[in-house]
Amino acid sequence: MPRTTTVAPDTGASLSPIIRDPDATQSTEHDLLIIGGGIHGAALLLESARRGIKALLIEQDDFGGATSWNSLRILHGGFRYLQSMDLPRFIESVRERRWFMRTFPGLVEPLPCMMPLYGEGLKRPSAFRAALMMNKGLGRLFEGRRPDEQRLASGDVLRPEDVRKAWPGVPTDGLTGGGVWYDARMTSPERLLILMLRCACSMGVSALNYVRAEELLTESGRVVGIEARDQKSGATFTLRARSVINAAGPWCRSLAAHFDEDRPALFRPVLAFNVLLDREPLSRYSLAVAPRRTGARTYFLTPMGDRIAAGTFQVSVDGDVTTPEPTAEMVVRFLDELNEAAPGLEAEPEHVRCVWSGLVPADRPGSDDSTGRSIVINHGRHGGPKGLFSISGVKYTTARHLASKVLDGMALSNGPRTDFGPIVDPFATGHPFSGGVDPSPQGSDDLARIVEQESVVHADDLIMRRGTFWMDRESVLGGMPAIGRAMGLNERELIEEQQRLMEAFGRLRGPLGPVGTGVG
Repeated sequence: MPRTTTVAPDTGASLSPIIRDPDATQSTEHDLLIIGGGIHGAALLLESARRGIKALLIEQDDFGGATSWNSLRILHGGFRYLQSMDLPRFIESVRERRWFMRTFPGLVEPLPCMMPLYGEGLKRPSAFRAALMMNKGLGRLFEGRRPDEQRLASGDVLRPEDVRKAWPGVPTDGLTGGGVWYDARMTSPERLLILMLRCACSMGVSALNYVRAEELLTESGRVVGIEARDQKSGATFTLRARSVINAAGPWCRSLAAHFDEDRPALFRPVLAFNVLLDREPLSRYSLAVAPRRTGARTYFLTPMGDRIAAGTFQVSVDGDVTTPEPTAEMVVRFLDELNEAAPGLEAEPEHVRCVWSGLVPADRPGSDDSTGRSIVINHGRHGGPKGLFSISGVKYTTARHLASKVLDGMALSNGPRTDFGPIVDPFATGHPFSGGVDPSPQGSDDLARIVEQESVVHADDLIMRRGTFWMDRESVLGGMPAIGRAMGLNERELIEEQQRLMEAFGRLRGPLGPVGTGVG
């Protein structure tokens, strides 16, 4: 039986801080060095810690600042995979959704979803009802829910009149019913990723933000570490490790080419983006909608407080693209698709409060569809450095499953695995769907503890990636004195950090540019 460590079931008080100390890591011989601080890197660090692997994660910018930040926040349980009878992916997804619900009960909540049915193909009431029965039976068999844990409702097929009550603006021409099912969503993926890192650090591993991998170090064809650069001080130093996993997300292919050779299959980019709309939710459900034409993509319109999170729009891009930002024309095209799929939404560019965009791997060259399969490359088996691995993950939901699979294949540890949880967030970081900064001395003290314990280097780390503060721009800018006190900034530093934060807010709306009020 694995040994068990329960991490802060009540207060979160036993979570270790994330200590940014590049000097201390130089004197340690690591079993594993992980490059990339997004969800896949964080999952690798957490699973390494559970196995007793002495691991270090480095991230060239801040943790969770790229594609992982640009999430629609839904943890899909695999219901859609029943359409293609892809049972392995269904089982993987339903188990991992349950893991998130079990481990982060304060940051993951049930999400009711509804799809209008128009009697076409698999979107017929009879077909949907059969899928619900399979989802219920297979879910109970494979998800691993414990007796004391919340059960997700089974779902239902609604009559047309009940669909109209749930969504008064639903297109009624040909409407034969509505399919309802339940998934889960993260109320703050920003907090969730940081808590994954803190939980891992509580088990003896380390994580460094603003440290860039420069060169791979080898001896006799085997990995012995990397040459790294501290982005804060500019200093270069050596980090020793027996193995290296390249989990750099959109940069994993270029990093693999730099360390070994180009592997085109590792990452062919698709630009994926979601938008936060300043529009009243159309329903209490997360609506799965699509324009009524052949080949149209399905989008989700998810209530987010008094706003709507909508996604995901995907566009094929050139393989050399490194800046994952859509054009204004792409955003307008997406809004047109949403308005066609959901009459009454009437979304215009001025309603866009945030554009979440990132690069995800395509299923084939030139495609605008993301792949459904993760890729793991053992470079040593293909004539490259032994001990070097590159991974390209697919979904937030299944990041931990991929991490377990990779580490099991590397056989770095055969010892017992530490269990933990549930994890309770030790900090209140504003309402998950409204944000805000408390400018009082108490609010400043709370911010100071986050700065001290969660490796905050810049003000935008704190506001954008340590909670949902960013959702209330005016409150944040009005609270700059409190932020300055929390970070121990002098007058000049406060001005510099405020400018940096203003630039971050200016980027929230992507190509649409900043707005004067609200988010962005």
